[in-house]
Amino acid sequence: MRALACRVLLLLLVVAPGLQAQRPTDRLTLQDYLEWESVQAPRFSPDGRQIVFGRRWVDKLNDRWETSVWIMDADGSRPRALHTGSAPVWSPDGTRIAYLAQGEPRGTQVFVKWLDVDGPATQITRVTETPSDITWTPDGKSLLFRMSVPAGESSWRVERQLNQLKPRNATWTAAPRIVEKVVYRRDGTGFTSDNVSHLFLVPADGGTPRQITDGEWGIGAINLTPDGRTVLYSSGPRTAEAQYAWRESDIYAVDLNTGAIRQLTTR
Repeated sequence: MRALACRVLLLLLVVAPGLQAQRPTDRLTLQDYLEWESVQAPRFSPDGRQIVFGRRWVDKLNDRWETSVWIMDADGSRPRALHTGSAPVWSPDGTRIAYLAQGEPRGTQVFVKWLDVDGPATQITRVTETPSDITWTPDGKSLLFRMSVPAGESSWRVERQLNQLKPRNATWTAAPRIVEKVVYRRDGTGFTSDNVSHLFLVPADGGTPRQITDGEWGIGAINLTPDGRTVLYSSGPRTAEAQYAWRESDIYAVDLNTGAIRQLTTR
């Protein structure tokens, strides 16, 4: 038996390198994936001479995706990195780029970079949640974005009562999770947030964002009309029974000056 085991081991040592050399080359491997880079959201400048885009790659040390903002000439020449960040958007006059990046006090913030000025970009927001869908107003004076906000305080008071009873520096188990929604988790995600996405407006030079929409009805991706007065977005039914019709949606319009909302479609 010992002699047989030795022969089997010798056979493996001889055959294994040959099997490895014959590995198919027409398919992707994990190493290929870790070296993968992709281009995101390329946008032409208003004069059509330049392109900004996000360049994403895998940070293998920290096991996460990273993205930086790049710019190049329209013919593909002179590609160069501007800043760490994502989702770059040209200002209407082509002098600035707004994008998302990590900032203060924490998390993702909106930044604006003047292209003809050396030095760092300006952090425009200091919000506690993550902005998305940044959009310039036609006059270049303001930026629109979506951001999730708390839907409202729960009618349950269990966690508050527990905190009042909890001794200082005590280590207790996590508070119970109170579920009051029909759709409260999804496959591949787990428990969903109770926050609701709403529309905000902030000066392009920085300042306090003004919330345009509110309530328990969140909004989808935004589109600004050419006159800069109205934002179009998709949303579910604006009724008390909306959580039972979560697969349904319609197009709505909100006036930026008054906040008045009109339903444009009925499906």
